[in-house]
This record gives sequence, structure tokens and C-alpha cells, in this order.
Amino acid sequence: MPPFASKLDMRAAALSDIGLVRNKNEDVFRCDTQRGIFVVADGIGGFQAGEVAAALAAESVWLRLARAVDEKMTASPLTDELYESFCEASERVFDRAQGSDDLRGMACSLLAAIVQQDYCLVAHAGDTRAYLYFDGMLHQITVDDTPVAAMVKRGYLLPEKANSHSMKNFLIKSVGSQPQIEPNLARFPVKKNERLLLCSDGLWGMVDHESIRNILTSYYDPDQICHELIQSARDKGGKDNITVVLVEIGDKAADVKAIDKTERMPSTYL
Repeated sequence: MPPFASKLDMRAAALSDIGLVRNKNEDVFRCDTQRGIFVVADGIGGFQAGEVAAALAAESVWLRLARAVDEKMTASPLTDELYESFCEASERVFDRAQGSDDLRGMACSLLAAIVQQDYCLVAHAGDTRAYLYFDGMLHQITVDDTPVAAMVKRGYLLPEKANSHSMKNFLIKSVGSQPQIEPNLARFPVKKNERLLLCSDGLWGMVDHESIRNILTSYYDPDQICHELIQSARDKGGKDNITVVLVEIGDKAADVKAIDKTERMPSTYL
């Protein structure tokens, strides 16, 4: 069956960079503009073979969602498929890890979005984030699966103190750490000129909320925005791998082409 083309036009760009400290890139992304499927996975630092977990989880989720979109599923069945895709990915990563001492303990943060005609579905586990930008305002859609994020949500910790907290990177949920997982789900409407930003913690851990908003406000082209976001994270230390996926909601009347950027940053950035 041929891919299902959403009636909603969009263009997207995605880039991943190793940063300035790590010796390998454990981030993985999928940017399928034709189907409206976008995935970011971040291998958990400190665990073995994080990059293997991220690649396996991202591919597993993308394949299942691609089949679902090709079958023209509506919102409710798509939500079920999104949930099940995370469950399946966690089981696959966990099982793969049990079969090899070199891979034992591997896991990843995972984020996936399905953008359709008038709505967006998002699922995540870990600390990869989704933001929605419109008319100069930037809103964080996801809540990190960390004790620090829970304290901020309950009002026990000020947001500006979160990034300096000693437990900011301690995850209470990740894909592959256990065979079973309950991903966090969100559904919200989308409209023309909104931008959806998906990223690993290598971006938001280095670049504060206001700086991200300023870059989204200052630039129009998704490709340039991705470059500017990654460069900003590098300028501020680049302590982790940095991955960004930017989706811009378009209009049928506009002559907009999809931009799927899967290459590494130019050598001048490395």
C-alpha cells in the first residue's frame, strides 16, 4: 500500500551533532515528512551501548508507525499504535541486551510525534523533549521523567533551579531498562505556522528556554534553525550529543517542499 499523504503540508529539518565532549554520538533520529512521523532517541550516558539501544528503539517505533499511517488509521487507533510501539521497542531493546554481556543494561530516552491534518500525537519516555512554538511563544509539551521535573511540576522546585540540580539527569523511566513501559502520551491540535521542536537533552541542557525561543523567533528556515540551535549548544559547552528535529506546519496554498536533513553537521562544526 502506498504511503498515506496527510492533507496537512509541512516541512521539516533535522540535525545531530556529537558535541564537544563525547567521543561518540548516541543520539538517533527519524524524519519522515511524507508520513508526518518524527522520532528522537538518546542512548543513556553511562550505560553500555546506548547508541545500539537508541538505533533499535527509533527504528522499531518508526516502522510500526509507518505501517499505521500507511493504513490510514484515524486518531484513536493511531494513539493505540503509538503506545504499543513504545512497549514493543522497550521489549526489543531489553531482550537484545539480555543476549549479550556487551549490551547488558543498555537503554534510551525516546520521543515520537505523529503530525496529521489537524492534530499531533506525542509519546515519550525519558528526557527527550517536545516544544510547540507559535507567534513568539514557546511551550514545553513533554515533562521529563526525572524526580527534578516532578518537583518542578508540583511546585517544590523553581524551574530556574532545575538545570543545576544534582538529580536533573536521573531518569525514572526509559526504553529498554525494563521489558514493560508505559509511555507518556499527549494529543493537541495544530494549525498553520506552528512549529514543533523535538530534541535531546544535549540541546535543552545547554540552551535555556528563552534562548531557544529567541532562535525560533529570529529565523524562518527550518534547516537554518537546526544549525543555529546546535551551534548555540556547542557555544555553551556542548557537553552532550545534540539532536534537533524541527517541523513547520504549512499551508496547501504555499509552495513548500519538505526538507529531510539526515547528514551530520559540516566539518567546520566538528
